[in-house]
Amino acid sequence: MDALEQHDLDQAQSTDASFKIDSLSSATWAMRKYRALDAKDADVKQIAQEQINSIEEWRDGQLQANKDSRGFFEGLLGDYLMELRQTDPKARIETPYGTVSTRKRAAGVNWSEGALVKSIKDQGLTDLLRIKEEPDKAAIKKQFHFVAGRYVNEDGQVLAGATEKEATMSLVVKPTKGD
Repeated sequence: MDALEQHDLDQAQSTDASFKIDSLSSATWAMRKYRALDAKDADVKQIAQEQINSIEEWRDGQLQANKDSRGFFEGLLGDYLMELRQTDPKARIETPYGTVSTRKRAAGVNWSEGALVKSIKDQGLTDLLRIKEEPDKAAIKKQFHFVAGRYVNEDGQVLAGATEKEATMSLVVKPTKGD
């Protein structure tokens, strides 16, 4: 934000609430103030993002260090458990701060979605594919129109699940980009 925008921002914050725009000159003044507020928003967002990035970088570093330390201790505990298992195959480590044991995982399947779908189609096993059903809204809009609050096509079929949405108008203020 440059000095002129800062001056405009200072003036905008002290503007009386009863101020009224009644000419092109006052509209130009108001747009300058509006643009200064946009510039201030951009500055605030940039500063906040820099702080967020810095904090996230610190957090990620701390979490990675903790993860590395946990991995180190898991390795040591696992080695000790394997030593105990040489004499007792069902041994486990129990301490006041936690336990260490092993758990069997059932054999499973690693899926590669793209390759799997291609293979199923190539072999004609399409009964093994699911098809996601969803309305083709563009085609529906071409065939149906609202009549007395109901969505009807030219054959008189009424489509449930579609309600008319009123058109609304909104104010759009587009300040030019400052240099």
